[in-house]
Amino acid sequence: MRYAREINGDFKRKQLIDSLTVGDNKISADSISVTLNMLVADGSIKRVGYGVYCLSPSKNEFSYPKDDKMNGLCGFINEKFPFADFCVWKPSVLSQFMQHIPKVGFILVDVEREAMEPVFHALQNFKTDSGVLLNPSAKEIEMYITGNEQIIVRPLVKEAPLYEIDECIFPTMEKMLVDAIGDKELAFMQGNELYTIFENVSDTFTINRSRMIRYASRRNRKEKVEQILKTIGL
Repeated sequence: MRYAREINGDFKRKQLIDSLTVGDNKISADSISVTLNMLVADGSIKRVGYGVYCLSPSKNEFSYPKDDKMNGLCGFINEKFPFADFCVWKPSVLSQFMQHIPKVGFILVDVEREAMEPVFHALQNFKTDSGVLLNPSAKEIEMYITGNEQIIVRPLVKEAPLYEIDECIFPTMEKMLVDAIGDKELAFMQGNELYTIFENVSDTFTINRSRMIRYASRRNRKEKVEQILKTIGL
């Protein structure tokens, strides 16, 4: 990595090997090749030609956009259920990465199974114009989920990757992408659109591949994730 930063542009594998296999602290060509492959795999560098590499452009970590209503919803659940594991999010946050942008207005409340029904009943008293649905079927989603805002309470997969901002719990980008692969609530993101989302997100934000694969494994979607990543060149 230091060599790549010093070059500050494209560099050739042979040049790197020549610079590191001389002197007292020389490194074997095989070790250099293995390291290059690892750096390509984790996105630190890019292969731009045969035996030619460059540093990957710096990307930001995804941070869920601030939303007063979401913060209020999160605070309400925290107050009523301080020990429940949950997260809140709007699938519309992924719309910007889609080719065909849908009108999506619903909010997902992913909560541990034991707390789903109590949270559902509590949210019916939450001061909002939104309707509240408890883990609806695919048919119910098609019938009742329109452009109008709804709150859907559904099960949270154990050890799902989450993070906290100002006492509000959100899913990581890795969770949202894996969920998009097969969740019935996110059917509008599936098919060819899914590849567009993955590619556009990866062009914009840092994606933690190992975190994504771990979560995908828990959801029996590891093979699909790896196939998508391979197709888009990650």
